[in-house]
Amino acid sequence: MQFRWWNSFTVLSVILIAISVIGMIAGERMVFDPGRPTSGREWLLYLLAGVLMLVNGLLPSSQDAGARADTEKRSGEKEIP
Repeated sequence: MQFRWWNSFTVLSVILIAISVIGMIAGERMVFDPGRPTSGREWLLYLLAGVLMLVNGLLPSSQDAGARADTEKRSGEKEIP
């Protein structure tokens, strides 16, 4: 299985986590939702989204599992007892 650390999910998760940390430090001035009253805790949403994106990016895709099964099946067919 070929595992890639840097894919679009992990890159976006790093960006979201960075926004959440900056928002936690800067408070209401950095992270806000336009048109909604600020509470100062919006950075938690960005942190949660970043963590979920990171978990999703680190999980192997279902295509990897299918390709692995096909490879094992083909290698089993070629062997002659």
